[in-house]
Amino acid sequence: MGNRLIPIDEVDPLPSRLDATIHCVLVALLLFLPLALGTVQAWSKFLYVAGAGVLGFCFALKLLVQRDVAIVRTWAYLPVLLILLLAVIQLIPLPTGLVRALSPNTAAMKTQLLADVSGAGPRAMTLSFCPQATEHDLRLLLAAAVVFAVVLNVYRHAEQIKRLLASVAIIGGGIALLALAQNVFGNGRIYWVYPTYGNVAASGPFVCHSHYGQFMNLSIGAALALLFVKLHEHFHHGPVSFPEAVERLTSPELRVLWYLAAMVVLGAATIFLSLTRGGMVSLLIAGGFTGLVAASRRTLKGRGLILTGLALSAFAVVLYIGFDAVYDRLATLRGLHGYGGRWEVVKNLAASFTRFPLAGTGLGTHQFVYPMFDRSMAPDVASHAENEYAQAAEEMGVLGLGLLLAFLAIVWWAYIRSVRRLRFPVCSAALGIGFGLMAILVHSFSDFGQHLPANHCLAAISCALLLSIARVGHTNRSDEGAGAGLRASPVLRAVPLLAIAGIWVWCIVGSIAAWRAEERWSRATRLEAALRKKNWQGTNEDYVALLKEAEAAVAAEPGNIEYRYWLGVYRWRSISRITHPKTGEMLVSKKHARRIVAELNQARALCPTYGPLYSTIGQIEKFVLGDPSGADRIRLGHKLAPYNATACYLAGLVDALEGDHDASLEKFQRCLQSEGGSFRSMADVYLHQVNRPDLAVTLAGDDVGRLLHVADALHEMPGHQSLATQVRERVSNARAAAMQALKAQCDKPGVSASTLASVAAIWRQEKNNRAAIECYRRALALDYGQVGWRLELAQLLAEAGHVSEARHEARVCLRLRPQLASAQKLIESLSILPDTPHDQ
Repeated sequence: MGNRLIPIDEVDPLPSRLDATIHCVLVALLLFLPLALGTVQAWSKFLYVAGAGVLGFCFALKLLVQRDVAIVRTWAYLPVLLILLLAVIQLIPLPTGLVRALSPNTAAMKTQLLADVSGAGPRAMTLSFCPQATEHDLRLLLAAAVVFAVVLNVYRHAEQIKRLLASVAIIGGGIALLALAQNVFGNGRIYWVYPTYGNVAASGPFVCHSHYGQFMNLSIGAALALLFVKLHEHFHHGPVSFPEAVERLTSPELRVLWYLAAMVVLGAATIFLSLTRGGMVSLLIAGGFTGLVAASRRTLKGRGLILTGLALSAFAVVLYIGFDAVYDRLATLRGLHGYGGRWEVVKNLAASFTRFPLAGTGLGTHQFVYPMFDRSMAPDVASHAENEYAQAAEEMGVLGLGLLLAFLAIVWWAYIRSVRRLRFPVCSAALGIGFGLMAILVHSFSDFGQHLPANHCLAAISCALLLSIARVGHTNRSDEGAGAGLRASPVLRAVPLLAIAGIWVWCIVGSIAAWRAEERWSRATRLEAALRKKNWQGTNEDYVALLKEAEAAVAAEPGNIEYRYWLGVYRWRSISRITHPKTGEMLVSKKHARRIVAELNQARALCPTYGPLYSTIGQIEKFVLGDPSGADRIRLGHKLAPYNATACYLAGLVDALEGDHDASLEKFQRCLQSEGGSFRSMADVYLHQVNRPDLAVTLAGDDVGRLLHVADALHEMPGHQSLATQVRERVSNARAAAMQALKAQCDKPGVSASTLASVAAIWRQEKNNRAAIECYRRALALDYGQVGWRLELAQLLAEAGHVSEARHEARVCLRLRPQLASAQKLIESLSILPDTPHDQ
């Protein structure tokens, strides 16, 4: 018997109590994930993994007790299982010969970096450069895979699908209401409690507005899906007159349509109000795509008009609440300045991909491998690439990227099948779900939002629902016979339960360990911050408390390379703080120093490419233990992490002491660009250790404060008083030159927002308000969220008599920071003034 159309409700078993339990757990998980700040902390990730485990256990139990249940057959399982298998292969130690065959550069690099480490011989190694990071991401990937499989196999009936879509739409609507409330009545904190970067909280519970944009686009897709299903159910009998349509739409029975429409409008409006450019652009592209699909299908042409109406309603909300801010944010797309750095990262990742093309560097290892390929001259390296596809190629190689694309192809084929077969109302849901998936696929070119459990869990559910909907109205003998072996054998039916139990024991143990470690580490970082304020000159009690917390974190998660490295740094700081009162030399026990070096060397096996580790080892070896090989370690650390402040400083110090002053100057200058670079320590190298005060002057550049430090030091040094006088003259000249240089930079392409703001402040001091206004506007076009700059602009506009424009900028300040008293006061003072002829 060939393929035949048949309602799927007549083929699949009816929902059971276990299905109701699964639905409750899934809805609770969907509610928790976004509310927990998108699930970015270890405790919330543990609950996510545990919740996914409960879902998997319930489904496996259903297979065991309900003999009429068969597993849904789809090719989508294959790429998912192979991706998981690839991550497992990256994680387990393999014979070095096999690693060399799969990834020659991985074997060569690890062999070279770990040749001198005892216990890390060449007999076996992992494909991953950081197994702990791969374990972390694998746990999350397993959780998403379980959610996908459970939804695909449980939500088979139209009523179940609609119930899940309704749950997603309700949760998304609640998150949108929270975002709107924080935008209008907020104090710049999430939940009015948690502080945010820039003191702006316009993205609901999400710290990053781009991540909020992905979550809300998926939620909008669910609401649209249910809206289209309801419309199909009530209007599929044929054309109706306008009065009849109005009468139906206003009936109590269809009140749910208005709620769904309100959710779509509110969600779209909050995406724009959150000022995420990627979210806005992806929403518009997904809306256009969905509109074209609807227009191409005769039975869906009315859906295009509905989308247009919803878009206009969302525009009206944005127009009423904060259109000016949205318009200014979208206007920044003209120059694409914010995406230049992201494109540079993608180009750098190409170099990593060519070195490890087949199997990648290991899932989750971007931040540990990418620095050695970074040529962007940026001081900071993000933990994720701002492009999901590029990061997948880097970490999983061509195998992982190919499997990901194959999975997406299967899902989109299900979308095509569904929109072609609209005989059953639930098939209309594919149109809305496709909207959400298209939005995140576009957005993923410029964001890593799918690394957040709140987003990738919702994306997994959307993919599973598309595959489920594609099965509606279609069956054949292979579908009817699916799982016959499972029905016949109770032993086989118990296999999924046992497999899930075993896998989830591993996942839960690892998640709990990460949670405990993160808790102790957060305490350690607070203690570290207090010591930094004291320039690490703490008491014995301070260091005992710090080391206790750091050691507890390492004991909970011994494979975490960052914890192990900083524990070694803390121990080094604790013994190197004591100096000779006359000479200033460190009074360090070489026995303790050797022990710290040995522990750090053992930690290298956890992540051989972690550059700061080599720098610290080399520092102790060269300057405390007198080992000449320490210089080579320092250089290797700089090669692996060329923008780490410690690596740059120590490499520059070695070059300076060995007489390679040009190379040292370049590294010191790069160190100054990095967070944590200290000019005084680098200048003192030139002033007191290598007797090159001219290089200290060069390093200071035109920075007035640095030049004054050099001048004061030279004044105390015999034979350098004349140079000190010249430096002081240069200080006065530098002030004027700095102003001119800053002004000149404003005319150069790629000027930074901070430079423009600095020049604006100079123009204001010189009473050139017109030039200051222009510079502030250009700075805000590059960095929209700087409330301080915008308030300065508003005050300048008020002083220049541009009352209407000043009020506008002050209102935007309040939009970004609702409780800003100075902006409120400015608006009150301007409200009594009439618009000037210029404004009119």
